[in-house]
Amino acid sequence: MTQQLPENPFKLAPLISVIVMLFFANGCYSSYKERRDELKRLPLLEAMMKDNTVAVAKVNPTYKEVSMKIMGVPMKFYEVTYSYEANGGGPYNGERSLSYPPISAEMPLYYAKSDPSYSSFEPELDIKRIKEAASSKSKLYWCIGWVVLSLLVAGHFIVEAKAYLKVRKAKKDAEEAAYNRATTY
Repeated sequence: MTQQLPENPFKLAPLISVIVMLFFANGCYSSYKERRDELKRLPLLEAMMKDNTVAVAKVNPTYKEVSMKIMGVPMKFYEVTYSYEANGGGPYNGERSLSYPPISAEMPLYYAKSDPSYSSFEPELDIKRIKEAASSKSKLYWCIGWVVLSLLVAGHFIVEAKAYLKVRKAKKDAEEAAYNRATTY
């Protein structure tokens, strides 16, 4: 009587799922790291408010209105492009999302004395947003969760593969032993 082999575990689905989960983990970690890197901009934002360095930005009259729902609450943002000159240098160009539509073709814009290319229409809101985002560790936890889940799937795949190979080897050894007994005189 021959021993029945378990189903072959060498399928692509577990391997692809591990790769996808690691891709998600990488995305979450990149997002977490980006948020942490934004903390480096806080001194610039605080300095531009303290120094009150304001330039007049020429806002492109065409802007993009972005609507989204966050936890069921509709929110609108306005993506604008602009250019400005500061300290006799420039022109500097930028793109920002505003919480309100541009009020005119020229708007006051804060810029950093130490780096005039860095600017903000709403430095107070930027500071608040950066601090809130940097204090949240949810993206890091998601990253860890995806990595753990991918390791569990990979571990399960390895256990199944080892069991399959062990049974296959045992079946092959049993067949060889039966063949040797049948052919030995």
